[in-house]
Amino acid sequence: MQTTIPSAMACVTLLIAAAPCALPAQTLTPGPLRHAEVTFAIKATTVADFVGRVDSVRAEFSGTSLANVTGSVEIALRDMHTGIGLRDTHMRRTMRADSFPTIRFALAGVDVGTASGDSVTVVFRGDLTMHGVTRAVRVPGHVIVRGGEVDIAASFPLDMREYGIVPPSRFLGAVKVNPIAGVGVRLSFGG
Repeated sequence: MQTTIPSAMACVTLLIAAAPCALPAQTLTPGPLRHAEVTFAIKATTVADFVGRVDSVRAEFSGTSLANVTGSVEIALRDMHTGIGLRDTHMRRTMRADSFPTIRFALAGVDVGTASGDSVTVVFRGDLTMHGVTRAVRVPGHVIVRGGEVDIAASFPLDMREYGIVPPSRFLGAVKVNPIAGVGVRLSFGG
């Protein structure tokens, strides 16, 4: 079964892998990853909603055109932070970080959308593995090419239940976490 955009990792890997060949008429030389950030926004009942982030992303890709790009992106759950240590501990426990320490995306292909100036819309296709579950995903995004630099941005919903993660609940259900997180990805390559 194929699901539309259910993970940060899917977006990250697909976007990284597509970076060297973002515009159909332009072939780029792959450059180093200059900056990477993955954010996740969580809604919770009776307590404040929160945003967490991952600044440490491992990524690799090869290929010089959309037709032949392959790659992967990986983040470690230990690098996910929300700003409150106890909440981070609960999050890692819920995601069973001791058994499943990474989220990984493997790129299978890229569908190119509309180009406008130095920007192009894309859909990245691949397999996202999280919490021991691998699912085929499609992640929409934008790629901007300026000289030898490539910037990528995407945002999408992630339903943790699709990966076997039970949304946390505390205090006899008085505090619940929405099972769908908003995920944002920003990547910069080159220069």
